[in-house]
Amino acid sequence: MDTETTKRFKPSFLLAPLSNLFSTKVLVVSPDSIVYLEGLFDKKERSIPTSKITDVTLSQSLMGRIFGYGTLNLQTSGSGEAEVTFKSLGGARTARDLMLKYISKAD
Repeated sequence: MDTETTKRFKPSFLLAPLSNLFSTKVLVVSPDSIVYLEGLFDKKERSIPTSKITDVTLSQSLMGRIFGYGTLNLQTSGSGEAEVTFKSLGGARTARDLMLKYISKAD
């Protein structure tokens, strides 16, 4: 992956639930795909091609807007519900905007 166009996002540990402190979660956004990495001991990796993403939904509470974190839901073609949900994501608005930029270029 090209490091200039690839960006990594992690949970906001300031306000994340305790479960986030004991697992590693990373969202990697690149022009070709969105990769969701999870796990400390048992690793789980999910890759979604940018061209297959149909909807990116950002949910933020008042505190989330103040501190810059939120929940991102990704929906792909052929599914009726969110494929990937990333909770307490630091820089959630930046991640969403970057994803939408790459999705529009993929079309």
